[in-house]
Amino acid sequence: MEPKDKLFWCLLLNTIILMIVIILIVIFRTEQSKYFRFGPQDDLIVISIHINTWNKYFCFLGIICPIKIIEVIVNEYAMPVLGFNIYNPDKKEIAEFTKNELQFFANAMYMVNAVRYIILIVITVTQIDLALIISVVSEITSFFMIRVLLNEKKFIKRDNEGFELINK
Repeated sequence: MEPKDKLFWCLLLNTIILMIVIILIVIFRTEQSKYFRFGPQDDLIVISIHINTWNKYFCFLGIICPIKIIEVIVNEYAMPVLGFNIYNPDKKEIAEFTKNELQFFANAMYMVNAVRYIILIVITVTQIDLALIISVVSEITSFFMIRVLLNEKKFIKRDNEGFELINK
């Protein structure tokens, strides 16, 4: 099976599973749940912040959205550098960092990511609109970051006779 076909079938299966989960949630959700609400609420408290007005709500989003944007940018740029230098068993020589520098950057990055992850999880499980907004911001940022990373690559396409045609 070709790589494109594998990706297509995996995406299709992933989408089907997502749709099944959404349908089950809609069918079995309870009206007493405070999770399926949108906007500020009199009883909405997110990590000790009472969000009961639209001003507080938009200020909160104005802080959370840049945090998520920076997370995506950092993960798209820094994590492959760390991962490929540390975990690639074929890379035995590293010239870009000393051992201590790489150790420091990796452990510091993992610690900051872990703490930020905990905070964002608490926010996303508080109310569905916050989770959706965080997801949309993340995916929009990811779209642009993937394009930036792909623009740094050359894509080679072969014609019917096997000659390479270079596309950018």
